[in-house]
Amino acid sequence: MQLELHQAIEEHFPTLNDDQRRVVGTLEGPLLVIAGPGSGKTLCLVLRTLNALLLGKAEPSEIILCTFTEKAALELRDRLAEAASLCGYQSDLTSLRTGTIHSICNALIQEYRHHTPLGAGFETLDDLTQLLFIYENFTELLGEGAEPPYLGKWGSKWDTIRRLTERFNKLTEELVDPAALIADPDPYIAELGRVFDRYGQLLLERNRVDFSHQQKVAWQLMQEPLVREQVAGRIRYVMVDEYQDTNYVQEQLMLDLSSLAGNLCVVGDEDQALYRFRGATVRNILEFAKRFPECPVVKLQTNYRSHRDIIAAYDRWMASAQWQDRSGQRYRYDKTIAPPKGEKFAHYPAVFQIWGTSARDEAERFADLVVFLKDNEVIEDYNQVALLMYSVQKKYSSPFIEALKRRGIPAFCPRARTYFENEEVRLMVACLATVLGFYEDGQGEGGGRNAESMRAYVDECLVELAAAVQGSPGLQRRLQEFSAQVEALRDRDSLDVRLADVFYRLLGEEPFVSFVKDENRARNLAMFSSMLSTLQAYYHLNVITGRNKQYMKFALFGSMLPVIFGAGMNEFEDKDAPFPSGYVQIMTIHQSKGLEFPVVAVDSLTATAGVAKQVDQELSRFYHREPYEPAGMITEFDNMRLFYVAFSRAQNLLVLSSHERPHARFAPIWDDLQQWPHVDRETLAKQRWNARERKGPKRRFSFTGDLKIYETCPRQYEFFRHYDFTPSRSATIFFGLLVHQTIEEIHRLVLEGRLGELDDARITQLFEKTYGLLTLQDVRPVGEEAKQAALEQVKRYVRLNRDTMARVEETEVDVSVEKNGYILHGVVDLLLGADGKLEVLDFKASKRPDDGDPILRDYERQLCTYAHILERRHGRRPDRLLLYWTGEESRERALMEFPYREELVAEAAEHFDEVVRRILARDFCVSERPDSSICKECDVRPVCVADCLMERVEA
Repeated sequence: MQLELHQAIEEHFPTLNDDQRRVVGTLEGPLLVIAGPGSGKTLCLVLRTLNALLLGKAEPSEIILCTFTEKAALELRDRLAEAASLCGYQSDLTSLRTGTIHSICNALIQEYRHHTPLGAGFETLDDLTQLLFIYENFTELLGEGAEPPYLGKWGSKWDTIRRLTERFNKLTEELVDPAALIADPDPYIAELGRVFDRYGQLLLERNRVDFSHQQKVAWQLMQEPLVREQVAGRIRYVMVDEYQDTNYVQEQLMLDLSSLAGNLCVVGDEDQALYRFRGATVRNILEFAKRFPECPVVKLQTNYRSHRDIIAAYDRWMASAQWQDRSGQRYRYDKTIAPPKGEKFAHYPAVFQIWGTSARDEAERFADLVVFLKDNEVIEDYNQVALLMYSVQKKYSSPFIEALKRRGIPAFCPRARTYFENEEVRLMVACLATVLGFYEDGQGEGGGRNAESMRAYVDECLVELAAAVQGSPGLQRRLQEFSAQVEALRDRDSLDVRLADVFYRLLGEEPFVSFVKDENRARNLAMFSSMLSTLQAYYHLNVITGRNKQYMKFALFGSMLPVIFGAGMNEFEDKDAPFPSGYVQIMTIHQSKGLEFPVVAVDSLTATAGVAKQVDQELSRFYHREPYEPAGMITEFDNMRLFYVAFSRAQNLLVLSSHERPHARFAPIWDDLQQWPHVDRETLAKQRWNARERKGPKRRFSFTGDLKIYETCPRQYEFFRHYDFTPSRSATIFFGLLVHQTIEEIHRLVLEGRLGELDDARITQLFEKTYGLLTLQDVRPVGEEAKQAALEQVKRYVRLNRDTMARVEETEVDVSVEKNGYILHGVVDLLLGADGKLEVLDFKASKRPDDGDPILRDYERQLCTYAHILERRHGRRPDRLLLYWTGEESRERALMEFPYREELVAEAAEHFDEVVRRILARDFCVSERPDSSICKECDVRPVCVADCLMERVEA
């Protein structure tokens, strides 16, 4: 194993242990790193990346650094920037691809989208919208007249949708060909194959992918020789964290991306594999060395996180399980986790148990421990304490939350699925039920258990609303007005109002006006606005009409909300402040992965985590690999791994808590533990565990998506960017998108040397595809006359610029720059080059404005900033900065050139810094009223009116 470490790494990180040095310094060929908990694997990944850069082995754009969660990816990005600065690496790092596997797939698809059936703006479905997509297309998938039992197996429609979703995802991730299922003699399997095949077709027809298909589309791209040569040919290193939680298609994709350079480094720990239920398989990491026989294996076994007694307890416990089958096949790498050699640890009870006589007694004892630690200044902040549970649903977490509350200690448990218990949510549900007539006989009957629960919930909410309107005559009048208007609608009548419009107008009445001034309540209402947007999109609901008012009522209260309500919904979590000061953290074990806390209490010791085996039992014969772990050992394996993750989160104190006898698997760690409060409290009280500032990742701000919106109206920014309210209607201009996206498709063909294909017929074909896909989005389409005008603009652009298109170097170029405390992000439409020159060009799908128009100043400032960023990245300053107005008849009128002005770059930088400073300070005060046209179209206008903001500004 040849090691190469740059001198700067040696100088600034002298405390790396021998195994860490091997990881950082082994740069050629495949590498497997087994990283135990607290072993510094993130530091190793950061320094390995930096080492390759410092040694000149790769440019930033030639490295992919991939991990499991967005939070971990952002941490990697920020720590790499800090280490690069410390070691004197000066080059721009923004082109280094750091992200989740999903984000890597998305970037690949965006770059080579013209090689797929997908169009610009394709939608990636999340868990909810995937269910709704299948619901929306249920008849088309299963056929006219389909009745239960669906596919001969399932009774209810929604149960069928959930079960189909599980199977679709697994089949996609295993790259199973639907034809293999369709040809099977089993009628159920054959029918499942037909439904699965149609589902995949429908996704592409509707310009959508689910998470599994997103990965499959990226993998399919890498099977094309041209794409594989271009993509893999410019990648020197692929590094993948949390490799134990990858699935089959992800493994294949990583192998393809690294296929030419051969430098694939995977890091993980099979003992911390948690995501079998999402399709992950531990075999990827356990069999990696077999795939590459010459692959070095480095084990990071020194734990820098936990007290030695904690390490000894969970390492001994993990070794107590049976990890090999009858044939002698082992399903765990041999390892012994140990503290750093020679490190001294304080002597105090670092591992003990809480044993309660009931759930309430257990919670009381836990709360007493928290009080003891805080009163004795062992901890500085309640957020140093984490209670980890298999599930934090209310029935499990509420005894602990209530016990803490009785002592004046707040708990933070956003995943208890109690969203619908919040007052602001209950009142909004009641308001919409009132408007749509979902009360008394208007609620209908049937619909299953979830629908019954929803009706009972709405009835409770209506009682609370009746009391609330007594103190809010404005809300009462508004509800009476809307209810009367909806009730009066006949077949052809229309209110020209969406349900989301009703929502925003209700925000202009008390108590909602006060609610939106409270951070948590505003966040919850923003989530409600997102649900309404989803309703409008997936149930094809536009304005309220006489014909759709009944359908709208039951779509909301009889279909979508019961599904969400039945599953429960988590509350908002601030990714920039995930552990609020002053709160005890209560979270699931899965949620705690990758985290650490001075004090960790682990509950749910009587639970056995369920392992879904039915899908694999049905379908594994169609996979590309034989089953791996023995079916009879999987449940035990997964439970050992789950609680190993839980125990290894603790830094200074690990507490095992239960009010029932723990499962027998915990005997090696539970038995013989001292029991709170009968421990050496005097010694424990003398410990001091300082609170560590948990810095959130650097925020990203874009020129158009953030800065421009804030400059237009800080109040709009507060609602739509800070709180993330979803607008009732898209503000996107269809015409501009149509022109811009078609020209982008043309440029991608030009980059592949296919300029000769671009005759009128081919341009029209690209245009019509773009138009068709845009109509699937929530954007109001243009009329036929405007459509033809857009097509003419595109054709004219090609006609006037055909001779210069050979100079196209890049399209849709990311221009991001690391600033002090934030990242500024933008996109350049086009880079042109020839004879050593570089030109920046942005498109505007309109006529050229007058030379004195103030908007040109903003464009000039933006272009100069882009040029400055590109100069840092490419080492050369763009020679020309251009705007192209596609609405102009001649190329001379269409092109507008700006000079590069250094003073404008400096001025722009100060301006951007000031805007970001105000955003981060949450300064959303409106000092100057926006143009009336802005306010007229704004959803939050009712809130401004209620605040007398508009009158106050006018005065």
